[in-house]
Amino acid sequence: MSKLSPIATLLVCLSVGALAQGPPALDTFDSPDGTFQFVYPETYELLVGERILGATQGRATILPVCDFSTALACVIYPIESERETRLEAAGFSVDTLPLNTESDCLAFADQAAQSRDSQLLLKPVSINSRLFRHASSLKKLAGDMQSADFYRIFMRQKCYELRVEVAISDDPAPPKVSPSNSFADPKANTARESLRLILSSVVFGKE
Repeated sequence: MSKLSPIATLLVCLSVGALAQGPPALDTFDSPDGTFQFVYPETYELLVGERILGATQGRATILPVCDFSTALACVIYPIESERETRLEAAGFSVDTLPLNTESDCLAFADQAAQSRDSQLLLKPVSINSRLFRHASSLKKLAGDMQSADFYRIFMRQKCYELRVEVAISDDPAPPKVSPSNSFADPKANTARESLRLILSSVVFGKE
């Protein structure tokens, strides 16, 4: 397994640290099979195994930010007790999906079948010298709205998906998301940017 990119680690140290008082202590998650690793602040909660199903993922939200049926590891963004934010939950996860071919994986065949849109907007994204296919979604359900970004790669005959998901409480007005995919709630934007820094630290080993 290759070591974490020094640049990615530095970005996490500096940028995530800017959100708190001084640089945070970091921890590293290594997948049991040695396929991937990432770094995350120790103050964020790491969920693996049965804890993905049983642990609290945020405030009372009906849109979980980790899928216990597919997630290998999930990091939950810590939410403060104050109520002036609409942020309900935010998480980064690495998942494996039951797609057996590279074409189905990278074409988001499962998402396309479930989506009401005629087609998903897909684009290539490089993360630490690995090429991923990116897609995003926005969904609303019973007073909650969730933004999700998906990054897929097909390795070792498996479809891996990196996810950054943020759920906020909705209001009667139309969804307040700008063309740049930015929330009207500053703390929701801060949470998403913090999780994207964890995303930028992900390193996959050799195939």
